[in-house]
Amino acid sequence: MALQNPMFKRWSKYLMKALALITPVVLALSHATPAKAFQRGIQIDPGFAYYQGRTEESIAEELKLNGFTIVHYFITNENNINVKLVEELKKAGLEVWALVLGNGSYSVANFPSNWESWQMKHIKTSFPGFYHFCMNNEEYREWKKASLARVIQSAPFDGVELAESYLPEVNGFSTGGYACVCDTCLEIFREKWQDEAPEFVDQRDPRYYRRVPETYEKWIEFRVYTVSNFLNDIVNGKGGLREARPDIIVSTWSLGIDSGRRSVEMMRELQGLDDYDIVKTVRPDRHTIQTHWPDWTKANLPPDYIKAYEPFAEPVREHFPEVELMLQTDIGSQEQMRRSDEWMEEFYKVAEELGYHSVMSYEYHLGLGMYQNPPTLKMVTRLSGNRLQLSFDRRLDFFSSTDMSKFTFLNHDSAYASMVVVDGNRIILLLGGVDDSEEFDLDIGEIESATDVLLLKGYPRNGKVVGTIHVPPAGESYLL
Repeated sequence: MALQNPMFKRWSKYLMKALALITPVVLALSHATPAKAFQRGIQIDPGFAYYQGRTEESIAEELKLNGFTIVHYFITNENNINVKLVEELKKAGLEVWALVLGNGSYSVANFPSNWESWQMKHIKTSFPGFYHFCMNNEEYREWKKASLARVIQSAPFDGVELAESYLPEVNGFSTGGYACVCDTCLEIFREKWQDEAPEFVDQRDPRYYRRVPETYEKWIEFRVYTVSNFLNDIVNGKGGLREARPDIIVSTWSLGIDSGRRSVEMMRELQGLDDYDIVKTVRPDRHTIQTHWPDWTKANLPPDYIKAYEPFAEPVREHFPEVELMLQTDIGSQEQMRRSDEWMEEFYKVAEELGYHSVMSYEYHLGLGMYQNPPTLKMVTRLSGNRLQLSFDRRLDFFSSTDMSKFTFLNHDSAYASMVVVDGNRIILLLGGVDDSEEFDLDIGEIESATDVLLLKGYPRNGKVVGTIHVPPAGESYLL
């Protein structure tokens, strides 16, 4: 009877109209691409002692057990890639990126004989220990493209990123490291901007850069062009990254700095970096904002410092919403600025709130926690062939971990360990007196971290009693 009610008919008509309006919205939302989860990335440099004298499997496992999902493999020399490590990282389910430098190299081993002709010309002095190469040098560009093609074709990298493709330097005028003023750069400026480059050293010269503001503004534009054009050639040019590996994810990099209201203008002027121009020119899949050294060297840097980097990030978010933003920080390159685990958790929280796709830290084993925290057992794996693998969250001290008196077998009278092997973060016990199918409990004493392989020496080892664990039959494992 209620269906015949005129009032109900009237409301039904309105309801149907409302549903007709709502349905397309609901359908649109149901088909929308779900937001990607925030990713915790980490940079590793396998050249450090922390990664030496252990298997690649143990490195991959340790990073996985610490909750990272993306590994940025820092390649300091493109002629030396640990392909096995990349393969093991992939097997562990990690996304792996080739992190290469754009403006130079720490090593010129096995470089072409004419590499010296590629170097940037600084106004006074170069940087010891690092070789800057001119991004306008055609021979360098062609070699770089061929070299990077070999890198990304030699190992199953998911992504490739061109870090530190910038012109030196934020304090370049005071240190004399300002570059590049080589003949090639001066000629390109002369041809494209129809002007002569300013003078940067002699303040009495009529063309000293502060005396010719219009010319200096052209020079700034030229430097921005140099960086963006270089990156575009490396990524999209003939023989570039996308031609070599069309399937690979590409990220460009720039620098962020907290230096007041002129931070963005400062990076544009002094380092040729313009985030908007880079992304507009190159059209990368992702773009990374790297923390600049005047920030990361601060001992008291707050974990929310990246809020000051929003003027760098916003133009990319606004104009290129499809380009995911990544963020890079340093957690321990110098003793005074090693970041604690608590600092890192707050940093992750702020980065996610700001809308970054992922973050990465330089470098995995440099943080303060490596010097302060004892190892924690994370996974127990019963291997076939009477072997038990105990996987911890950091590298272990060899002598502490191979002391057989620290392993007591419970509720199995005949079980014993005939050998103890340490592989990075792993302890592997060779068992005796017990069949692979049998279960038992094992009491483990104090296990200590390996501090002798850390960057800073002289720090004491940290240890913790593991306690009693259950050992399952062969073929089974569990996380703690």
